[in-house]
Amino acid sequence: MRGLDRSTWDRDILEPPPSQITNLLKPADLPAERPLAGLSRSSDLALQVVNAAIEDNKRLKASWKAHGERLENQEQLLLTRKRTIEAILAGTRLPSLNDVIDPLPALTKIEDIEHQE
Repeated sequence: MRGLDRSTWDRDILEPPPSQITNLLKPADLPAERPLAGLSRSSDLALQVVNAAIEDNKRLKASWKAHGERLENQEQLLLTRKRTIEAILAGTRLPSLNDVIDPLPALTKIEDIEHQE
């Protein structure tokens, strides 16, 4: 509590009021201010959500690009293997089908003694 000494009144008058008094001196919210404040908060939130989605989209594009580069590398490796196999086949002379003898008819049947009772 302030003293009743008049010598300090001039100094006390020049000081700003305490914060609890300042809050009481603020004007009351207008009825239109609350919906506008809510709309402003909703708009800010919507903007933050869209900005976050844009950032996610950028990361997805970067990831997609990296996967595309990996697919290109994989395709190049497969083409190299294909050329290698084609070169081996070109350098290998296969016998004609008439010269190939089927070994199956010439096999002799062996009696199964392991599974007899």
